Amino acid sequence: MGNDKLYILYILISAVSLFFLIVSINGLVFRNAVIMAHVGILDGIGSWEYWVLIVSFIAFIYFVYLAITNINDIKKFKDMINSESKKTFLENLPDLERISKKFGEKYKDNLKDAKHKWGIKR
Repeated sequence: MGNDKLYILYILISAVSLFFLIVSINGLVFRNAVIMAHVGILDGIGSWEYWVLIVSFIAFIYFVYLAITNINDIKKFKDMINSESKKTFLENLPDLERISKKFGEKYKDNLKDAKHKWGIKR
């Protein structure tokens, strides 16, 4: 999987941590018998349920943030590479270089081609 597809992994991890977050909130607060009967994952872990709640909450927030930033970076890169304005391209060149380094060779090659198209030497 390329670096530009990591957002898929981040979304999956976010979904798993959201699942544990919901299950632990149910076990600690609501005690809904239907959910507890169907999802017996946290049965018998006792006071560790608080840690599961805390870790799943932090993991959910973190991986949602990573997924959103990756998706936004990919969208920005594609929009700026296909820009019709050299001025817009040059204004966003530092961000484009950062994104191309983050996502690897395919993005570096696309940036190199765009620089060649606009006649930029650096």
